[in-house]
Amino acid sequence: MLENASVTQSESNIMWRLSLVAVIAAMIIVGRVALEEDLSWVAWTLVTVAVALLTLIRWPYGALFVLVGCSAMPRFFVEIFGWKARPEHFAVGMIFLAVFVWVLRRKKFMVLQTIDYYIIIYILCNYMSSAFSSPLPSATLRWALMNNLAVLPYFLIRLLVRNMEALRKVFWLVLGVGFAESCYGLLCYASHYAFGTATGMGIGYYLVDVAAPYGSLYEPNLFGAYTAVCAVLFLALYLVGEKQSRGFLICYLVASLAAALSLSRAALIALVVASGWVFWRARRHETTQRSNLMSLVPVSALILIMGVTVVGGVVRERFADLFSQGLEEETALTRYVVIAEALKDIPNHPLLGTGTSSLQLSFEWTTYVPEWGNERAWIPNVIVRILHDTGLFGLSAFLAFVISLWLKIRQALRGRNSQLPMLVGLSAGALLYSISFQSTDGTILAFSWVHLGLLATAAILLNGVGDSSSNTGPLPATSA
Repeated sequence: MLENASVTQSESNIMWRLSLVAVIAAMIIVGRVALEEDLSWVAWTLVTVAVALLTLIRWPYGALFVLVGCSAMPRFFVEIFGWKARPEHFAVGMIFLAVFVWVLRRKKFMVLQTIDYYIIIYILCNYMSSAFSSPLPSATLRWALMNNLAVLPYFLIRLLVRNMEALRKVFWLVLGVGFAESCYGLLCYASHYAFGTATGMGIGYYLVDVAAPYGSLYEPNLFGAYTAVCAVLFLALYLVGEKQSRGFLICYLVASLAAALSLSRAALIALVVASGWVFWRARRHETTQRSNLMSLVPVSALILIMGVTVVGGVVRERFADLFSQGLEEETALTRYVVIAEALKDIPNHPLLGTGTSSLQLSFEWTTYVPEWGNERAWIPNVIVRILHDTGLFGLSAFLAFVISLWLKIRQALRGRNSQLPMLVGLSAGALLYSISFQSTDGTILAFSWVHLGLLATAAILLNGVGDSSSNTGPLPATSA
């Protein structure tokens, strides 16, 4: 035992020496950048060093915190050789290298489940279609790699989260990041209307004179979906959990208000449906008290009053336009045009598809709107996008994953476990994403795969399949 402790201490000392060398090297690079180059690199260098150090602190939770946090910041990017490298890409790359070392030293290999193989097949379909069916393989293979980086967090979570203790801690990390994102979006909104700032705001995104927050997410629709999922997670903890803290209600209020301010119709509809599913599950749960259900009435009324006061008129206008104009409504029309163009391509390559993100190679907005010459076309519907990019093979693999995951969730929900509130909340979140992604696809970004990885791990562990040993041991080069 003393020998193992001395080895661990020695490894820790070596790691901190290497970290010190890395920090000194980073300072030299920063100095050079400050003197000779664009100062925008300074911030990126400092952030990269901080993230690298955080990844190795208190393994694996430091790495998982970096993964969850960076997945919620796809709005930021830096161009590297024409690639838009986002925080999630840096995080995935660093954590993957750390995991590779950890696996080699600790021999903690991942036991793949059937649902994991479906995701692997889905990834391979992206590469196959991009290589053999694409009009420009050099471009679509690059986009397939970017898509692969977005999906990789699913496997990192499946590998690092091996027991219930780790699952609970990562779940609270997700809740904390989601609540912080909700607060940040609310602050951006308040700052915009109080001081005229534009940070974190999409101005004119829906209507010419209306601004909606996107926070650190890519755009308001995804911000609405992300914060709405945060809301249903807190709702599940309050209604189904054994300890119904009033703090969960406050967090639910904050996240729901952030989702409402996003003005995303799909996210709001999905929030209502997912919340209804949580209520339905709560009525069947023995720990749910009637007083908890009744206390949600004033909270929901407060959300409604605040929503109507702040953005009620805009929300009503957006839904009224959709009902009155149908597909002729501006935002719905743009989605319809892109989906229609994608459906025209599908019969040409029905099995393999035409390659990842390949629609932008053949579709130009100038055909419809001359002023949009620089706008790239993206397919907003997740089902149509997967079918267009990877064909029936890729779509079948993705749907097989969804069905297999639901069967595991259904089996786990029948049991009696103190962690069922977590599973109910994550399942409601997945339902919410599946609805909102029909109009704004978020599966091309990492935050959705972080959620799916956590949900799959929860379902597998609650079904009694997992590693009973703790995975919170130190990385070979650091000490917990």
